[in-house]
Amino acid sequence: QVEPAASAAAQYLYAGAEPQHLLAQLGRLLLREDRDFHTIQSLEAAARQFGQFAPLAAPGAAPSADAVNVVVAAARYLAAHAPTMRAQGQTFQIAQRLSRGERLFEG
Repeated sequence: QVEPAASAAAQYLYAGAEPQHLLAQLGRLLLREDRDFHTIQSLEAAARQFGQFAPLAAPGAAPSADAVNVVVAAARYLAAHAPTMRAQGQTFQIAQRLSRGERLFEG
C-alpha cells in the first residue's frame, strides 16, 4: 500500500486541502497501529519540516513541492511499516495461544 498512500497524500496536498488535517490523520493512524518511538519521531520530524517549507507557498495555495515531498515520504514510510493482514493474524494467533497457556517454543 506504499504507492497508494503516497499518491493519496500528494493528491490531497496539491489539491490545496488543509495539510494539518492530513498530518493529524497520519498521527491517528500511527497511534492506531501502535508504532514504536522512532516511527513517532519520524512523523514529528516530517511535520516540523513541512512547517519549515510550507510558508514558502502563498496563503491558500498548494504547498511547495519540497513540503509535499516531506509529507509524502512520511506517508510512504508509515505504509511500508504497517503490519500486514497476515502479520496481524499471526500476532492474534500467538496471543490467543499464550492466553490459553500454550507453549510456543520448546527448547
